[in-house]
Amino acid sequence: MRALLIVCLALAASSAAAQDRPPAERVVTASVVADVPVSEAWRLWTTNEGVTSFFAPAANIELRPQGPFELFFAPDAEPGQRGSDGTIILGYQEERMLSASWALPPYMEEVRPHHTHLLIRFEPLDEDRTRVSLTHSGWGEGEAWDTAYAYFENVWPRVLEAMQASDSDSDSATEEAGD
Repeated sequence: MRALLIVCLALAASSAAAQDRPPAERVVTASVVADVPVSEAWRLWTTNEGVTSFFAPAANIELRPQGPFELFFAPDAEPGQRGSDGTIILGYQEERMLSASWALPPYMEEVRPHHTHLLIRFEPLDEDRTRVSLTHSGWGEGEAWDTAYAYFENVWPRVLEAMQASDSDSDSATEEAGD
C-alpha cells in the first residue's frame, strides 16, 4: 500500500512539473543531399542569380549582416506584397550557415508582420555532394500560426527538392554543352 502511495505521489509530481514546462517549440525542418560542391550550394542560396534559378522569380540579396534577403514571388506587386519583403540576413558563416529573418506570405495578414527565423546549414559530404538542411522556427500560437506552420511544413521540402533538381539540370546543361 505504501509503495502504491509513493507511485501515485510521484506521478502527481511529474504531471505538475510537466504543466509548468513551456510547450515545445514548433520547428519545420527539411534536408536534401545536392550533387554539387558546397561552394555551389552556398551560391544557390546567397546570390540573386542562385535563388532565382530554383526558388523565386526575383530576389534582392546582399550577403552581409543586416543585408536584405528578400525573395519576390510576385515581383510586380506593390512593395510589401511581393514575397519576403523586409527580411534580412542575421548572420552567416561562409559555406556553412546562413541565418535570416523570414516574412510569411502576404495573404497571411494576421501573422505576416511577425517575422520568423530561417537557418540554412551546408555540410560538405565530399567534393561533389552537399547536405543542405533548413530549420524554420519562431512560430506563434493560434489558428493563423497553425495555418502558416502547416504551409511551410509542406513547402520547405519542395523548395529543397527544387534546388536539388536545379543542380541536376545545370549538370545536364553542362554535359550537353560539352557534347
